[in-house]
Amino acid sequence: MVNRLADALKYARFVSCFCGFDGFVDEVVHTVDRRFDAERYSRIPTLSDYGKRIANASGLSINIEIVTVDKKLGGNGPIFANALKQYGAGITYIGSVGKDAIDPVFSELAQGSTLIGIADPARTDAMEFSDGKIIRSKLYALNDVSWESVLERVGLKAFVDYMDAADLISFNNWTMLPHMTALWNGILAQAVPAMQSDKSAKILFFDLADPEKRTKEDLLEALDKIRQFEQSGFHTILGLNKKEACEIAEALECCQIENYRDYPLEPLARALETRLGVSRLVIHPVDRAACVVGGEYYEVEGPFCANPKLTTGAGDNFNAGFIFGCLQDYDPADCLRLGVATSGYYVRNAHSPNLEQVRAFLLDWAAGALAD
Repeated sequence: MVNRLADALKYARFVSCFCGFDGFVDEVVHTVDRRFDAERYSRIPTLSDYGKRIANASGLSINIEIVTVDKKLGGNGPIFANALKQYGAGITYIGSVGKDAIDPVFSELAQGSTLIGIADPARTDAMEFSDGKIIRSKLYALNDVSWESVLERVGLKAFVDYMDAADLISFNNWTMLPHMTALWNGILAQAVPAMQSDKSAKILFFDLADPEKRTKEDLLEALDKIRQFEQSGFHTILGLNKKEACEIAEALECCQIENYRDYPLEPLARALETRLGVSRLVIHPVDRAACVVGGEYYEVEGPFCANPKLTTGAGDNFNAGFIFGCLQDYDPADCLRLGVATSGYYVRNAHSPNLEQVRAFLLDWAAGALAD
């Protein structure tokens, strides 16, 4: 099956993608455990170790040194769009990538693409550990992302034209964009009715991005807007990691969950798909991925990596692979396989694969030749 997918990718067709609206400058950082000299240090290896160090300082104080090991484009939308670009997709991106000029960190995404900045990028320290990460962000720039700023910078007609021309429309990072729900209201009220193309032929992808800090009322309103896009005629897909899926299930009161990690994936996915009313629901835990399409459940195990080089952006790369498979009309299981292969390559190599690289990765996976 993996070999079949690798062969199918030889004939992948061109697709056009219209994405937004966040944008970050990401600094990937290590936390220092021991400093040996000006150049050499050892890392705090795990989140658990880091947590213990913080807890031990309670009532006292602590100094934590961080070392920047990479500076790159960030944000769910730009990472997702850049991964799709590596697969040959055409990209139009609107978001917080630079208000007066495109920030240089987005130069790779900008090359050969259309980028329109409506705000400056937010800033993030992505603290990487072997068992996870902490994303520490300064989000004030995202306050400028709104339907009003889209209309001011882009204009309604051009925005509608971008939607009409796209095979994929993607709205990423609802959680960190305080005006995203209002922005969706504007799109539903003004842009969608003005579209001339067949909405049912388009994929509309949503990535909420860890809604834990938002209120239940805000989350339920956002989910209702997603349902309205589906009812408007789009083929909607909602992508979630396991934690996000559990949080949404609790907000919808469709599951009683005592332990997010241990809750079984299939009943969680089925319950959410029933309540959310989307065309496809996809959930990607660390070691596997699952989706529900038309009441049918699909699950694949991924090429788990015990020692990843980079995990920040792995979920966005999964989403890009999965959605690219959907755009190619692959069956749902192959879409999942392409998603986990895309993220599997990314965490091992610290960059998104192109089609030849993911094909080689798939063949190595099938042959049992992947390194951990």
